[in-house]
Amino acid sequence: MSPHRLQQPPERSRGQNGFLEVEAIGTYSNLASLREKYSDLRKRIHGSPMRPRLLRNQGPPRCSKRFLTARDVAEIVQKYESGNTTQEIGARYGISKTRVATVLREQGITIRRQGLTEEQANEATGLYIDGRSLAWLGARYRVSHTTVATALRRQGIPLRPRPGWT
Repeated sequence: MSPHRLQQPPERSRGQNGFLEVEAIGTYSNLASLREKYSDLRKRIHGSPMRPRLLRNQGPPRCSKRFLTARDVAEIVQKYESGNTTQEIGARYGISKTRVATVLREQGITIRRQGLTEEQANEATGLYIDGRSLAWLGARYRVSHTTVATALRRQGIPLRPRPGWT
């Protein structure tokens, strides 16, 4: 027999609340103060009142897709064709820009190319070289900073390291 005894797994039992209880601090753990705090905490938990179970109709409301009427869909198509972006339309109707794009595709509308135009990319290149940040440029052109970064890379512009990352 080995001089080291195999340690038995801790005894597991169900407490008053039906939850599985496991002894976290063993008898030989040499953490007397921690054991006392744990024992006190366990007594306080067992003495506290039970939480009532939530019924299905309680709690936060479930998120569901916003229902779009035929009129909403027609307005979305009209706004998109008049030049509004999917993000602007989504904000107006309380839906994501992805859902706006899905609605447009379902109506047979071709989605405009995303990103910066050639003119915007050239202007952004000059502003970036002059020291403007990707975030500033993104806000200016109403696109994400990553869209601006992609346009700059296509122009052959090396990106500056992020502040604090060097």
